[in-house]
Amino acid sequence: MSTLVYATLTSTREKEPPNTTTTESPPGVKTYVDALAALVPMEVLTLHGLILPLTTKTTQTTNGNSVGITEPVTLFWVFFVLLAISIGLYVIPRIQNGKWDRLDYLRAAIPPLAFIGWTMLQKATAFDAVWPSLGEVPRTVVALIGGFILGVVATKLAYKADQKVPGSG
Repeated sequence: MSTLVYATLTSTREKEPPNTTTTESPPGVKTYVDALAALVPMEVLTLHGLILPLTTKTTQTTNGNSVGITEPVTLFWVFFVLLAISIGLYVIPRIQNGKWDRLDYLRAAIPPLAFIGWTMLQKATAFDAVWPSLGEVPRTVVALIGGFILGVVATKLAYKADQKVPGSG
């Protein structure tokens, strides 16, 4: 999905009459769509995917292919820049439309946390440049449980946006 779509869905829900945005009022989709948009920050995942081949190398081994990081310092900083971008992709549209409220602090945290989870679930990613010593099992378990929790929170926040009275803080 997209962090920009997530911000747009939230703004659209908040300007419509309460309890109508999943059926008759725009955006006319269930709240799980907001959660999906928040949990798949496509913009930063795409950038990450484009940067990985520049900072890693795949070698052939007897057990298959092995991917190693060749530019750990670059990948370390890329991780944090992509986190900042994912926050900005939510915050900027919300502020430009004058729609910021206290729950947006939580909403803005979901795409970067989702990005961290996605990088934890894969091997030889920017997460490895930040925390190379974290074992495969703990990082997978944390990412899976974290993803579940983020999904619940994102859905609840979408429901709150649907219930919000237009013009209220």
